[in-house]
Amino acid sequence: MPSCPSGHRTTATDFCDVCGLRLQAHPPPPRPPAHHHPTPPTPPLAPGRAAARPPAPRRPSDAPRGGPCPECGTSRAGRFCEECGFDFASQSGSRHRGGSGAGSAPDEPRWCAVVAADPAYYQYMVDQGMLDPDRIRFPAGGPRRRVTLRGERVHIGRRSASRGFTPEIDLGGPGGDPAISHIHAVLLARPGGTWALLDPGSTNGTTINGTGNPVTPNVEVPLCDSDRIYVGAWTVIILQKG
Repeated sequence: MPSCPSGHRTTATDFCDVCGLRLQAHPPPPRPPAHHHPTPPTPPLAPGRAAARPPAPRRPSDAPRGGPCPECGTSRAGRFCEECGFDFASQSGSRHRGGSGAGSAPDEPRWCAVVAADPAYYQYMVDQGMLDPDRIRFPAGGPRRRVTLRGERVHIGRRSASRGFTPEIDLGGPGGDPAISHIHAVLLARPGGTWALLDPGSTNGTTINGTGNPVTPNVEVPLCDSDRIYVGAWTVIILQKG
């Protein structure tokens, strides 16, 4: 029976009667669109940037290990706990009630993430039949916001009131992106003041810089200045250095 990509209970057979996403037995991850809508659509690349970079090899410490989360007891489904953000690989880093790690070292460059709603990405989702525009409306006029990257990891997702968990880049709440997992992706600080992206197995996938294929779950992908991360029904996250 078709199911909602966001996990809602529904009796409909085409679109979820709660959030409006198309029901799928195995929903494919979305591909970002182009702003000028060529055929087939692909999103614009940053000037002078190649479409994709090979991901970093998977480390042995990233391999799944069974057992519940030691912080909140939630059954494990990937590298990061879906409820509290605990990192099973490093055995640290839950994010209860809004705490964040220390900032960047004084001699390392500072990074920020610019979060915005991308109308071309939303239109691509509509054109591909991934969402119902009558149920999910694009948030016209929504302001961009900047989030400074601090600590060892920055979670991208939506808050969990039951566990008191709020990701550093919270895409949920009233008017939030309905196609975002609790922990959709994680930005990981790396030596030398660089960052990497890891998708722990989100429902709708994560893409970078307009590539046609989503990043491989639980594999770190190095990031560069001006890289664009596409998630959910309309969200783009632009990395900026300095």
